[in-house]
Amino acid sequence: MRVLPNIVCTALGIILLAGGMGAAHAEGTRTRTTTTTTTGTTTPTAAPNCITPTLDAAGEGRRAFVRMNCYSCHGGSGHGGTMGPSLVGVEAGEVGDAVLNGEGEGMPPFKGYLCANDIANLTTYLQTLGTGTEPTFMEWWIPNPTQ
Repeated sequence: MRVLPNIVCTALGIILLAGGMGAAHAEGTRTRTTTTTTTGTTTPTAAPNCITPTLDAAGEGRRAFVRMNCYSCHGGSGHGGTMGPSLVGVEAGEVGDAVLNGEGEGMPPFKGYLCANDIANLTTYLQTLGTGTEPTFMEWWIPNPTQ
């Protein structure tokens, strides 16, 4: 009976990934290069262009967290949601690998959709969770969002 929850979680993860990709596309400042192979599959060949930051590292990390719909699984404040675990106290070294390559059967990989500075900023943001100093805005598309 554990198969159905895994399928549901994976399907929801794919839907959220598609939503995050659509949001990044709508932003208009990121591009993605792809190559179509002889088998007809399309694979990314270059990371998206990084946007010019307007906030500190924690703010830009919050922007990535909201833009890529991380809050849908991990909760709006990163303290855990209906599907994803709490990210409070997460080790800095675990962030990059989990975000880029996915985690277990529930979290999809975001490789090719985030820039290297997004991973560093996201790591900084996650390290502020639970300190009372973490950014809380939801309007990621505004250059200088307010708390």
